[in-house]
Amino acid sequence: MMTPDNYPHEAKLLHVDNATVPFFSYVREGIEYISFDTSLCTPPEPMVNAMIALELLDNAHKKIVMINHRSPVGLLAKVQPFYDIDVTEIDGGKLQLVFSYKEGMSDKVDLSQKQCNG
Repeated sequence: MMTPDNYPHEAKLLHVDNATVPFFSYVREGIEYISFDTSLCTPPEPMVNAMIALELLDNAHKKIVMINHRSPVGLLAKVQPFYDIDVTEIDGGKLQLVFSYKEGMSDKVDLSQKQCNG
């Protein structure tokens, strides 16, 4: 199976309901990474896909990897307190955001509102 350049060759396509971009899953050092690329999308798609992905982040052995064309300010404002988030600039000025489960906090986030208000 072909995978995009920014995923390991063993990454598997993951079926995710309501997602508008492909999601891929792979394992590194005992951690499952669920990754998707919204860098070619326009709002609200990055926010919607990120919120759907974060619903899958239910333990410390998973991480969500989001590739986006810029910092998703609305998303970060909404979920920052609930996750550890590492942001790295990658090729072409895109950003890679890695969301990690935060014990005692991630379970409290409300992911039902998938779009920015306003």
